[in-house]
Amino acid sequence: MEGKEQTDDEVLKGMLSRRFHYAKAQRSSTYHHTFRTKTRWELVRLSLLIVGIECTYATETAFVAPILLAIGLPHTLMTMMWAMPPIVGVLFVPVVASVSDRLRFAWGRRRPVLLILGIAMLLGMMLLPHGRVIGETIGLRSVAWIATITTIGLTTTDFSAEASNGLCRTYAMEVCTIQDQARVLSTMMLIGGLGGMLGYLFGAIDWSALPVGQYFESNEAAVFTANWVVLLVGLVSTLTSFSEIPLPVQEEDEMLRPVTHWMLQNEMKRMRGDEYDAQTNLTESIGFRQFLRNTVQMPASMKILCLTQFLSHMGYLPYCLYFTDFVGAEVFRGDVQAPEHSPAFVRYEEGLRFACWGMALFAGCASLYSLVIEKLIDRVGARPVYVCGLMAHCVGMLAMGFLRNRPVVMLCCSLTGIMYATIYSIPFLLISHYHSKNSFHMEDGKCVESTEPRGFGADVSMMSSVLCLAQLIVSLVMGVLIDAAGTTVVITFVAGGCAFLAAVSAMAILYMGL
Repeated sequence: MEGKEQTDDEVLKGMLSRRFHYAKAQRSSTYHHTFRTKTRWELVRLSLLIVGIECTYATETAFVAPILLAIGLPHTLMTMMWAMPPIVGVLFVPVVASVSDRLRFAWGRRRPVLLILGIAMLLGMMLLPHGRVIGETIGLRSVAWIATITTIGLTTTDFSAEASNGLCRTYAMEVCTIQDQARVLSTMMLIGGLGGMLGYLFGAIDWSALPVGQYFESNEAAVFTANWVVLLVGLVSTLTSFSEIPLPVQEEDEMLRPVTHWMLQNEMKRMRGDEYDAQTNLTESIGFRQFLRNTVQMPASMKILCLTQFLSHMGYLPYCLYFTDFVGAEVFRGDVQAPEHSPAFVRYEEGLRFACWGMALFAGCASLYSLVIEKLIDRVGARPVYVCGLMAHCVGMLAMGFLRNRPVVMLCCSLTGIMYATIYSIPFLLISHYHSKNSFHMEDGKCVESTEPRGFGADVSMMSSVLCLAQLIVSLVMGVLIDAAGTTVVITFVAGGCAFLAAVSAMAILYMGL
């Protein structure tokens, strides 16, 4: 039989070639790109929104805590302000993902939602550094009102970034062939790290000493404006990169459906003469009720993956959200609430800029590590790469907490970069792996095909919901711990402990040969 003589790659190449020429022959469609290999530049252009998102994360994490503390809030209230975005995220990120899965617009399922979220991010970034000015302009000068305006900007920006993060990855994987999915994820990790580095470098610059600084009311305003431009460029670039195949088109024409691993295996069965499903599966389009059922009745493999990602973010977020304050207060012995231009305040500002250099190193290391993580997975397997990446952060956080000197801080930032690249690549690869095989568990070393439909976009966005839940807990608890301990050093020990638990959990994940 012909099917027995052909490998999976050969059959896949044939399926893609037939669909490519079919789509190209349809004068009314521009979907043939879905069935061809993308160039590296095309993957970069597809990923530029991630640069803007990571740059936004960097600016947020570096400056929101100092902005809120400078308003006059204690650590307990400051950290609780960080609780608002994850509360909104836990409630609405799954809703956004589910709506996106079922959207029937001619522009596609992902890009219309990404456009709305991108505009929300841009508006939030305008509110964040200008809370005091906006409050004074409309006559709301109290600390409570200024903090409220700032928190609205934070919530809008952070929620939109979290929802966009998973959705952008979903969009990229859907317009790429299954052979290109790992490439596009590693590309996103690479240039996303560069975006984070760019955001932190913006924060490390003393804008007031530059000629352009005179046009901004504060250093923070200059940083957020630079970030705003990067985000706008990334949003426009990604949304204009590749058209999606609308859901109604996929339903009407089987030849214009992206080739999945499930379709490949079905074709192999057909060519061998085995029993196969004559109906092409469109499991991505599920209703919200089905999505809720899938969330409650997750397969064990997805539960363990979500638990590991939750613990990973519990380890990463204390560093991410409060690192600049830790360096300014504990490493440089400064005080953000000291009188302006006083020695303690100047030391804190110096510590803040030094921390931004450290976080730029963290982002750079994450970007560089993303270049080799795929090769490491191929050579030693995903399990050791995942576990070792989490343990690198654990060791770095404990060393930073015990030693608290500048060289150690820099070294530990690089270790956290390894962990960051790990948790933003391997979990998404695993979800893609599960869906491509249409299997979420194994028996006797073989994949068992799933009979319960699950939305790919919803499962990817579930990782964002896990992040929101972790951020909510960290936000509610960390300020209380800092005030009780009387020092921000506690964040390093919490981060290290959670990273260790995540590494233990990662040992139990189902890797399916990845």
